[in-house]
Amino acid sequence: MNARHPHLRNLIALRVGPIARGFLFAAACCAASPQAYAEDANEIVRFKSLTFPGTLFEPLAPPPQTGEPVTITGFLRLPPGEGQVPAIVLLHGCGGISGSDLFWARELRDRGIATFLVNSFSARGISQICTGRYTINMGSVLADAYGALRQLAQVPRIDIGRVAIMGFSFGGRTALWTAYPNFRELYGQHGLQFAAHLGVYPAACFVELADEAWIADAPIRIFHGTADDYTPVEACRKYVARLRRAGKDAALLEYAGAHHKFDNDTLPSHQALPDVLNARDCAFIERRGKIVDSTGRTAGAHSPCYGRGASIGYNADARRQAIADVHAFLRAQFGSP
Repeated sequence: MNARHPHLRNLIALRVGPIARGFLFAAACCAASPQAYAEDANEIVRFKSLTFPGTLFEPLAPPPQTGEPVTITGFLRLPPGEGQVPAIVLLHGCGGISGSDLFWARELRDRGIATFLVNSFSARGISQICTGRYTINMGSVLADAYGALRQLAQVPRIDIGRVAIMGFSFGGRTALWTAYPNFRELYGQHGLQFAAHLGVYPAACFVELADEAWIADAPIRIFHGTADDYTPVEACRKYVARLRRAGKDAALLEYAGAHHKFDNDTLPSHQALPDVLNARDCAFIERRGKIVDSTGRTAGAHSPCYGRGASIGYNADARRQAIADVHAFLRAQFGSP
């Protein structure tokens, strides 16, 4: 038991909800268009999670008994066939499910890997958290990630020993933080853990957790554009360097000239977003169980380092290389096709 979280003894088990079959056509749930959801058949999966009060980092690791039960929706794509397959839990960014998430859900499934795309926002009445109009506690999305893993353990075709997690921007933070045993002990289930943690332009590297190198023995991979002014790559270079100095299996793959959301082909090559919150000048650290900014206050949108405005844009070359890099890693990790 970790002394940093004495309330771990109060863990609760989250019940797994039934699987409801249908087509993924839910325009109201997220940012993507109805047409995007209707492209192929999916299984709509509802599972139990928790919603915690507070802001993004306040509190940092709320005990499960303080959460309110919520039913989260995920969208499961299984490859053709009958044998067991590896799987990847996919986590969306601050704007909800987008073209990036839908692309990878199909791309990975077409390569023989099941995908489970989790929608963390609609059940909580959140449209987006990019501008600060809404917020969500990290405990809530961490509970969603582990709830998704528990749900996949109920699917006979899923090889539960070969389930990775992959997140985009805000979801990339969750994907990387699920590597930390503290959070798994709080929100996970004994005996279940992710086999790999993939962050695509993650909004995580500017936050330095205490005991940062105390992570699970599972590889970490980050895929990032060098022209990203939303979650700049330099912070991830430093994060990966720290993990590697500690002997961890971590790597950063960079794509020259690529912006945030370089993998979303529904975007132009460059698009300005003047109203989004931007933490590119921030360097948050965990101190005494709290994430704080340079003033020592709990980090958040009020922190003096925060600004507004960023750019996003599709880059065909970067996405092509990212596809190759992700599949090369998964082949080595899972032996997948």
